[in-house]
Amino acid sequence: MRTNFLRFATIYAFRSLRRNPRRTVLTIFTVGFSVAMAIIASRYSVAIMRLWQDGAADTGTAHAQIHALGYFDQPEGVTEELTIAEDNAFLRRVAEDPRVLSVTPRLKLEGLISVNDESLYFLGIGVSGPSEQRVSPRLFTANDVGNFVHPDTPDGVVVGAGLAQTLSLKIGDSVTLVAPTIEGSVNGIDATIVGIVDAGVPSFNKRALFTQIDLMQRLIRLPSRFTELAVRLQPGVDARQFVADLAPLAAADGVELRGWWQIEPIIGNVGRIWDSVVGVISALLFLLTGLSVLNIIFMMVAERTVEIGTLMAIGARGRDIRRLFAFEAALIGSLGGALGLVVGNLVVGSMDYVGVPFKSPFGSDVLLVHPEIDPIMSLVVLLCGIFICWLASIPPSRKASSVEPVRAFRGQIT
Repeated sequence: MRTNFLRFATIYAFRSLRRNPRRTVLTIFTVGFSVAMAIIASRYSVAIMRLWQDGAADTGTAHAQIHALGYFDQPEGVTEELTIAEDNAFLRRVAEDPRVLSVTPRLKLEGLISVNDESLYFLGIGVSGPSEQRVSPRLFTANDVGNFVHPDTPDGVVVGAGLAQTLSLKIGDSVTLVAPTIEGSVNGIDATIVGIVDAGVPSFNKRALFTQIDLMQRLIRLPSRFTELAVRLQPGVDARQFVADLAPLAAADGVELRGWWQIEPIIGNVGRIWDSVVGVISALLFLLTGLSVLNIIFMMVAERTVEIGTLMAIGARGRDIRRLFAFEAALIGSLGGALGLVVGNLVVGSMDYVGVPFKSPFGSDVLLVHPEIDPIMSLVVLLCGIFICWLASIPPSRKASSVEPVRAFRGQIT
């Protein structure tokens, strides 16, 4: 019995949709547009946020960082208690972990950079040049000027573009770095500008300064210690799982391990805002789709009052009438959703193949966004489209199922 009804409902639905092909095509395209735009917007949003996350990791944040306990509670300055010794046992364990691609030490401090009679406050980062570029491959790119710090130029300094502009610095200029030492005195070291980097964030660009880590250690007289160890993971490794596995071991050795999302929570906040915007846009599109289908089904009910009366006169029950119109709405949703799924994934696939230019928030370079097709997400969007169409059919189908056959024969639906 159920099979016979399904066959009848399918034939009846297709015949009904063919009665007004222009209206049917317009409705199917409306559903398809909503499904396609939801797929495109979702995949583009995911790709953008992945670009932000990778950009943060590639330009200094790394996938994870190790600090002394209490380091993030310190408002400013460097103390020996908030630095890590090079022979820390946990650091060796991390460096030997097969999930880790590379690690690099850093020493962060504040001081003054002086040239001629001008001085300016800087935020300095002492790094190990070669290993830093393995951990942060986009920290210094072809768009920057000069070279990054390297052991071959032990007194070399790389400054942010804003800092260089303020002090009129160029490659080869001599500067003096001044900072308080661990003992509380003041020390100064002469250095040479070897590079100018666009750090991306204007406020940091006006203060950024990079040197070899041993120069910073000599400047504050703190040999063989650093403030953090940056960790870059192998491709495909889940950073959150890595941090969850090793964080308890880090605490046991007197250090703390944090992931990039804990160090740069702004990226996670931006991601949630972006997802909310995409969700609202998709919801509005589906709302418009639902209203369109609702209107179409009401028109179908009004046009077929005599048919409805005939069906009820020969024994069709109210729930049968409701099922017929619900089936028609679901058929519209299925056809439109399938169209949107194909078009949406074709667009996403094309965007992935070609790449969409996007101005990097972590430097001056322009990156290519590559959205990826997600079959599961596409299926979910398709089912949402069908569900919205079915939901929109409920009010008109209830109205149709409540009509009296005699009144329906007269063309009266109310």
